[in-house]
Amino acid sequence: MNDVIMAAQEIYDFMMNDTNISDQKKSELAEFYPPKSSTDAADFISAVLLFGMERKFQKRDTKLLISGTLSPIVTDLIMDGAVPKPCKHFCGRDTEISELHCLLEKHSKIFITGIAGIGKSEFAKFYAQTYKKFYTNILYFTYPASLQVLIEDMNFADDLPTDDNTIRFKKHNRFLRSLKPDTLIIIDNFNTTAASETQLDVLMKYSCKILFTTRSKFEIGYSCKLNEIADLESLMSLAAYFYTGIQNHRAAVENIIETVHRHTLLVELSARLLQTGILEPSELLIKLQDSTAAPNTPDKISLIKDGHTKKATYHTHIQTLFSLFALTDDMQAVLRFTAFIPCDGIRARLFAKLISLETMDTINDLIEFGFIQNPEMDLITLHPLVQETIIADLCPDTENCKPLIDNIHRACLQHGIDIPYYQMLFCIAEKITDRIIICNKPDYLLFIEDTFAYMEKYRYAGGMKKLVEIMADILVDTAVGTTNDRALLLNNQASCEGLLNGNYKKSIDLEKRAINMCDPTSDSLLAANLHMNLGYVYQADGKTDLAKPSMEKAMQIIADVNAPTHDVIIMLRNYARLLAETGEVCRAITALKKCAEFVKATNSETTTDYADLLFDIAGITSQISDIQTAEPYFIRAFSIYRKIMPDDDLREKAAIAIRYFEHAGIKAVPTYLALNGNAATEE
Repeated sequence: MNDVIMAAQEIYDFMMNDTNISDQKKSELAEFYPPKSSTDAADFISAVLLFGMERKFQKRDTKLLISGTLSPIVTDLIMDGAVPKPCKHFCGRDTEISELHCLLEKHSKIFITGIAGIGKSEFAKFYAQTYKKFYTNILYFTYPASLQVLIEDMNFADDLPTDDNTIRFKKHNRFLRSLKPDTLIIIDNFNTTAASETQLDVLMKYSCKILFTTRSKFEIGYSCKLNEIADLESLMSLAAYFYTGIQNHRAAVENIIETVHRHTLLVELSARLLQTGILEPSELLIKLQDSTAAPNTPDKISLIKDGHTKKATYHTHIQTLFSLFALTDDMQAVLRFTAFIPCDGIRARLFAKLISLETMDTINDLIEFGFIQNPEMDLITLHPLVQETIIADLCPDTENCKPLIDNIHRACLQHGIDIPYYQMLFCIAEKITDRIIICNKPDYLLFIEDTFAYMEKYRYAGGMKKLVEIMADILVDTAVGTTNDRALLLNNQASCEGLLNGNYKKSIDLEKRAINMCDPTSDSLLAANLHMNLGYVYQADGKTDLAKPSMEKAMQIIADVNAPTHDVIIMLRNYARLLAETGEVCRAITALKKCAEFVKATNSETTTDYADLLFDIAGITSQISDIQTAEPYFIRAFSIYRKIMPDDDLREKAAIAIRYFEHAGIKAVPTYLALNGNAATEE
């Protein structure tokens, strides 16, 4: 080998990241790592290779083995993408499911088209469940703002905290390109156009199979239209699942099914309404017929706008059913909030907490009526067609949705506290920016600014970019916002350019413009943040000589701040890292210890801020090879992290700490840092 040490290092990394190997076995195999000689390297590589050869592997499908190269199993690499279970009452699609499988044998990219509410998503889920044995991997994703965001936001086990969006996209895209036809990727609710989706051509070149569900029409790939269920008995069975009196009113129910054009969602809602006893089947039939302009015409008023198709009659029927259920004011208020539920759903109790509900009664009533879906024990979702009707009829705005907006705002102001459901919080915030009617621009601007700051903490790229665009649109109005609001906008734009895109030159220019615009007399903390951020960008760009004066200017401004706010702590941590990088290690450690004592005395020992300060002290101390002095700080930091940090973030922290130990020449990983596949475990 030309570079034996590098080979040993890469094999070691593979082994340590394999969640199917016990910690004890890893320590045993790493006896000769890091190698002190070529003999040690050979012994280490041999031990790992022999162990690999002795492991038992499950034999793959014979048909796939003879068909060519197979995809790697991705369950240990891609942490999301699990296929949701289809609804329990899925029916009437056996022929179409079989036909789809035959089509996927001929066409690797298929678009399942059809109007909203016809059952495209459930159809794709049921196909995945039925034919899962034919694939090595099946991955399922709901389409976000773009395919770029979808690929960037995939959760890969080897993602690093330092990876910006450009790097994440390149790494993820490179791996996805390597997947073979024995892998199926399902992209649900792909409701966009080819012209507006710049990365569609990239996905069309993947070797794996891709199944899209969409309301749009595409000229590329193969389109398979999903029509209304032809078998009346299947629809009668669906109705019977929700309405127990169907046998006594069979003729009327059949007419109702035909009146709503065999639309599965409308059949379900009609049956649920009948079960409440509000109307008899004959009465409901008359109401639905009256709501249709021309009930006997086969044309269901097909409309096409921006590449999307919808059936106007279906929306009319939904609106009619809304009114017939006689929803209370409380129910309508809850439905308004559901307009912002992500496509993947949300836990019901978390949703109740976010909208300040004391009981689950109203949510449970809406589940019983069918307006809110409940596919899992505590998960609630909303059908896209119902969501559209809510937005159109109930008009969610910043006033009637104030409880939700205020609760998200309060959560985002807790910068030093990790909220386990922050991703859900950000997803809802994005939906709010897409769908809300703005009543008070200054209040809404403050909500956007504070939400951006919390997203920045987690590098939530898609949301950060969207909120910057919202801020820019609001501040076009010169009557809204202050000079400092506009300086903050420049700072946030700089953050997106540097932190997310790696464009440090543009980021530096934007930060300088923000500093020149800022009025420090009215907001000294903002001025300090701007100088610190400029120094941080200089440091990231390798210009340490320019970074230090900017950061010292920031520290000078905050010298009189008496409270250890999250922003001040972040600035101090950045400054300490720069001091350590420039050789002033003792000065950096002293500053961090002083701040940690202040946080402990005035705030709390169980916050992320306090744990991060301890972690930084340990990390900088270990860099001067004093690992014994560093270790107590690592132990204290991880005792806090385990209580407040999600498992994925905990794994990242543990991986960083392990590298500090390796750098100091420590072979055995301390038990409190050991990775068991879920999190670092306590000693």
